[in-house]
Amino acid sequence: MPFLSKTRSIGLVVGYLLACPGVSAGQNHTTPAKTACHTLSTLLGTDKVQSAGGAQYEASATGAWDLYNQFDKPTCIVFPRNSSDVVSAMRTIFHSDAHYAVRGGGHSAMPGWNTINNGVLIDFSQMKSFSYDPVRDSIFIEPGVLNGEVSDGLQSQGVAPVGGRVEAVGFSGLALGGGLSFLSPSQGWACDRFRALDVVLTNGRLVTATHTNEYSDLFTALKGGGSRFGIVTRYEVDAIHVGTAADKTYWGGTINVLIVTTVTYSNVSGTFTTAASVTLFYNGTEAQFKQVFADFLAIPAIATNLGPLSYNEVMKVLTPSQAPGIGPRATNYGGSTLYPGQGLFEKSYNNWLNFSVNFKDEASRTFWVITPVFQSQIDVSRAHGGTSFTPPNGQFPSFSFLFPLFLARFPSHVICSDIYDRLDISRIPRSPGLPLYLNESEDVQDALTTYSGYEKLKEIYRKYDPTRFNVRRMVGPNGL
Repeated sequence: MPFLSKTRSIGLVVGYLLACPGVSAGQNHTTPAKTACHTLSTLLGTDKVQSAGGAQYEASATGAWDLYNQFDKPTCIVFPRNSSDVVSAMRTIFHSDAHYAVRGGGHSAMPGWNTINNGVLIDFSQMKSFSYDPVRDSIFIEPGVLNGEVSDGLQSQGVAPVGGRVEAVGFSGLALGGGLSFLSPSQGWACDRFRALDVVLTNGRLVTATHTNEYSDLFTALKGGGSRFGIVTRYEVDAIHVGTAADKTYWGGTINVLIVTTVTYSNVSGTFTTAASVTLFYNGTEAQFKQVFADFLAIPAIATNLGPLSYNEVMKVLTPSQAPGIGPRATNYGGSTLYPGQGLFEKSYNNWLNFSVNFKDEASRTFWVITPVFQSQIDVSRAHGGTSFTPPNGQFPSFSFLFPLFLARFPSHVICSDIYDRLDISRIPRSPGLPLYLNESEDVQDALTTYSGYEKLKEIYRKYDPTRFNVRRMVGPNGL
């Protein structure tokens, strides 16, 4: 995972107001939300439905991972304890015609995807149960669970879901967007391991979708389609037998390489430091690890941290990118998937370098993240019924460009349209026919429109939300 950092340091300034595409700061849809909140307070009680001043309200309103999503003020926040509460919430929101948002783990960087101003926020921080059923050999997960929580909680039983690569990421959002995992080369995407999904539709009806029942089309749509098709209140997923904490069956860790790059553009020149951090794991012995990754190990490194690991330790190798003490930041993403030929790999790198220079005054570092998608992963996915985005055969890398803007030299109002214009996401190269990874693409890239099953997705959406309530009243993936 290369990242670029300027050699000089910059100051950090807090307390800026962001006005961004997708963020509802300027919208006025107060009356329906007030109606919904009043009704919900009566139905569920003030411990589950809180407005400003409530014990949990402020922590939730400002608790999203990304700065873009920390400034909105919901009319009320619903803290459901079970599926029945979500049914009541969604039914009331629907009949009140209120704007709303849903937050699972809260890790989205997309403005407005997990927050709302003058609307109803459904916060799943009180639905964090998970359990392993040894008879069914499956794991049940509620939507507020973080990947690290389920990994830690089930390690004594030697199982884990196909989950995220960073502990602080929520399982729900990860899996609904497809879900790349350290287990993916052998186990597919996270959503490939869905068995059953309890889903509250936009009109408040609760259904259970599986691959074989009457809601099989909804089941497929939720395998990568994101938040547009309903609210999943419980996941049943395959249990992957990864071993306990005592089972050091993996070998690997990180290798760091330092490169000094001299950059000269028409508007800027200088020396930048590029650090390539490669994260490598192999489910096998040290000898097998060294044989498989011999080319990487031959690169001169400034630091290595390799050794035997349990799967739970693998999950802790990558620390959350929002590091303590690093200051407030707003993260902009750009995603790409491409075949390495025809110079596209080099073009992708040069685009990232150009973007980094373009934001030299606002970002202390930027990231160009490469995740290989192997043919074995595609084969496993197809064997499990495929997804809404199933790619064609042929392995390829998935790229994401991360630009954490630490607000070092912004004016008092950050106008995100200017940021998007300067990022010029459309310039990121992509191979036609390959789907973008929803979780690591900017919303303006319209990832759903790149899916192989896009036309079918639109048909399924019309079936389950015929009034287009979700699209009209909730910020989320574009294209439906």
